[in-house]
Amino acid sequence: MKKLSLLMLLSVFALWSCDDDDVVKEQVDDDDVKEQVVSFENQLTDPESAFQTTEGEKANPDDYFFRTSFSDKQHLLEFSHYFGDWGFGGGFTYTNKTDKTTPGFTNLSAITAKGKNGSVYLTASTGNPARITNLNPDKYEFEGAWVTNTTYAYLSMKNGDDFAKKFEADDWFKLTAVGYRADGTELGRVDYYLADFRDGKTKIVDTWEWFDWRSIEDADYIQFELSSTDTGEWGMNTPSYFCLDGITLEAE
Repeated sequence: MKKLSLLMLLSVFALWSCDDDDVVKEQVDDDDVKEQVVSFENQLTDPESAFQTTEGEKANPDDYFFRTSFSDKQHLLEFSHYFGDWGFGGGFTYTNKTDKTTPGFTNLSAITAKGKNGSVYLTASTGNPARITNLNPDKYEFEGAWVTNTTYAYLSMKNGDDFAKKFEADDWFKLTAVGYRADGTELGRVDYYLADFRDGKTKIVDTWEWFDWRSIEDADYIQFELSSTDTGEWGMNTPSYFCLDGITLEAE
């Protein structure tokens, strides 16, 4: 009788444990559905390459750049893209470049030499509007992304170059994400310092760091701005480039 009672007790315990595991699994699956991470992995066939296109239009006949856009393979977001005869001209492109030593604007590599979640990531320049549009605003909200410096901007701030100075006390380089409604009304803005030499700090970002966009999560599109203490008569001297990866959306 005691053996039978013990067997029944073990059976009940095993059943309870199984049910609990099922509950945990359902919660994990539900979280997976609620969160979407945008990826461009496996969309470049050649190493050390970047997205390129020859199809676009000019806003005005005298413009130097053609403009177009591209989306991720999940078709969650749309990215502005500008190009000229010489290549990338602003907005966004995706790349798998790994060069963390060559200075200059032709180097589109992140200073990390890789993405946060793989080999492919986004490089952006605010020389022309760098805009990300939510293609499913009724379903998803912006949550944030991983951000770092390009090799071009990092080496310029670290060493100085022909156009920009080496960063010193009180200098900073700031990325601003500005959220907009579909009609162009500004919703809000959030800042991230890609370099910060204020208050005794000497930081130039050289790893992937999280950039939280939840304060502008309801934006239909986000447009990015860069600003710096190294600014002259013709505008900002610090290279107007940055990198993003792992852009994350959350279901409403």
